[in-house]
Amino acid sequence: MRSCKNCEFPLKFARYFDWRSDGTIISTDRTKVLSRITIQEVGEFESLFTDLSNTLGMSIDRFLIQAQKNIGKALYANLPVRHMKRVPATLRPEFVARQLVKLIASEIAGLGDGIVSLDHYKAGESLSVRFENPVVIPLLVGSLVGIYESIEDMPSAEYDYGIEDGDLVVRLSHGQAGTVEEQRLYLEKVVPGNGNWTYEKCPGCGVPMAAARTFEWDMKRGVMRNRVTGEREVIIAVESVNAFLRELEKELGEEIVDLVYNHVKLFTKQKIKKSGQLDTESGWDLRLFEMALRGFGYPVKFERGDGSLTVEIEDAYNSDFYAAKLAAALEIATGKESSIEWLVRDGNKGRYVIST
Repeated sequence: MRSCKNCEFPLKFARYFDWRSDGTIISTDRTKVLSRITIQEVGEFESLFTDLSNTLGMSIDRFLIQAQKNIGKALYANLPVRHMKRVPATLRPEFVARQLVKLIASEIAGLGDGIVSLDHYKAGESLSVRFENPVVIPLLVGSLVGIYESIEDMPSAEYDYGIEDGDLVVRLSHGQAGTVEEQRLYLEKVVPGNGNWTYEKCPGCGVPMAAARTFEWDMKRGVMRNRVTGEREVIIAVESVNAFLRELEKELGEEIVDLVYNHVKLFTKQKIKKSGQLDTESGWDLRLFEMALRGFGYPVKFERGDGSLTVEIEDAYNSDFYAAKLAAALEIATGKESSIEWLVRDGNKGRYVIST
């Protein structure tokens, strides 16, 4: 994958990723389909999903996989493997499928998802794929299931997966009709927004210079890292995660909202303590900037009071996530626990007061 000569950011992502002034990142492709993405620390996502499973007393992987399937189908529309759908099953030998998987390996690696390879393919019957250095496994499986269903032109696929010799191996075969569960995990329509966030652009490719300085890729291993923290990062589609959380909230109510909020707050507090960032005006500005750089959003109103924050945001990646991260920073700054009063909590829009 070629990089910008000026800032070394991958040129493909520079073309398709649009950092908006409202602090979001919009991804588009040749199909003109829009999606929102975030750049997420792997540990935060994986620990959240583990925490949710442990608290609920059941694995949530199945719901994550179902929510991610539609992302896989959208991804499929922009990958070379889409051409396989035009070829009759009898004319799709495994060696052709293997070459097509090699073509998309750099795409998968660039997202930070590891290295993909084909173990087995029999057109019209089954598929087996291997990932080296996998992360956020349910989302990887969900994307693959969506791509497979699109190639085979079927309503639903059967799947199983596991770790073998350190690699993720996913096996798929033809299944029955889709479930009601799948219909409920629909993706919200993405509408690009505008706001007050500004950043220095690379004169060569137009991405934020801060993004080029912060993130780096080891394409041979499919690993994306943060140059500053050394932590592994991954590019996540916002819509599938929000669809998953939306359905959990419908089923279980405020218990899930509180669990997600408290988990993100605790994780963020630990990260702030580790970084040693101090409570200064420039420190707060930097925190808002860094969240916008990751595609989390940027507030239209942000006021600091005596032990309080008043926030209004129109296009947060997830309002609960965003508020929890600010609450964590406030608690670190004051040394006191905080509470939140929601004035508006509607999808990615939020107005609230966090106070100690």
